[in-house]
Amino acid sequence: MGNIDLSHIKKPKRMRREGMLSGKKTPFRKRMPPAAQRHVFIRRNALWAQSEAPVNPERTEIEDLNAHTLDMKNLAREFGADVVGVAEYRTEFLFQDAEEREHTRVLIFGMAMKYDDMVDIGPRSQDEVHRVYYNLDDTAVRLSHHIGAYGFEAKIQHNGGDFPLPAVAYMAGLGELGKHGSLISPMYGSSLRFGAVSTNMPLAPDGPKDFGMDRICTNCRLCERFCPGDAIKRRKKTVNGVERWYVETSECEPWFLRMHGCKVCLMVCPFNAKGVLKEAFKPVAHVIRETKNAKGLLSYIKDRQGVDYEKVDVRDHLADVQQEGP
Repeated sequence: MGNIDLSHIKKPKRMRREGMLSGKKTPFRKRMPPAAQRHVFIRRNALWAQSEAPVNPERTEIEDLNAHTLDMKNLAREFGADVVGVAEYRTEFLFQDAEEREHTRVLIFGMAMKYDDMVDIGPRSQDEVHRVYYNLDDTAVRLSHHIGAYGFEAKIQHNGGDFPLPAVAYMAGLGELGKHGSLISPMYGSSLRFGAVSTNMPLAPDGPKDFGMDRICTNCRLCERFCPGDAIKRRKKTVNGVERWYVETSECEPWFLRMHGCKVCLMVCPFNAKGVLKEAFKPVAHVIRETKNAKGLLSYIKDRQGVDYEKVDVRDHLADVQQEGP
């Protein structure tokens, strides 16, 4: 994946939004636990309202590009980021409905999720996801204000922003796209979410890196085997002019809605055992060996949580999402 061919890339079409970007409270959102709903409220009504930073008319000239880039990365870490990179701002990565800007760089950063909470595969994991998304957006706003104070434009890019964050995180060298459709970090595995700020501030780009993950994903079938919707395929697919791993949305979505955002594929990914999550992954490895596949895992979750997710009716959820459209 470090040598992915982008020569024929086309702008992606924005996928369904599950009511996150509109003001509409969908059945999916109504089913969220209270803490997750509060974080969504703050993001929508406070943080997203500050999507573009005020620009200082007295610009600070950047004399040492590399030193300045390091300073901005360190600032992101000071605000809570676990990983930080810089990618080129490329218009072909923008969603078809996104406005093109005269930006040149994207400062993108990731925050690790609490793996023990993610393993819950239920309301607790959904709380954790939205806690991290809130912190990412808060960090993006703070970074954008600092960039604006230097005299440069800055716009926060949340997970419903102008471009798919995993693609830009890959271009910034923060990891590789896994078979499960999410970015895999060499340090944090699949337990990572991203936020970003696009800007015309001069920053030194990092560029993509080959960590060898793509070769391992080709032969590993864990996320395939444990996906309850059989949405993860063995072969790559050409999507928007790029040959890559792709998750079939129509097969993933019903289980995403049933299981509070699901995340099974992220939980079982063996790259979680390679970095700082090594010890936390050991109990999960035991469950993987014990349950063997998606059916076994669903039975295990039912016995453990008392919830039969196969019987959760999502017809109203799907109808609502389809009405909202792309």
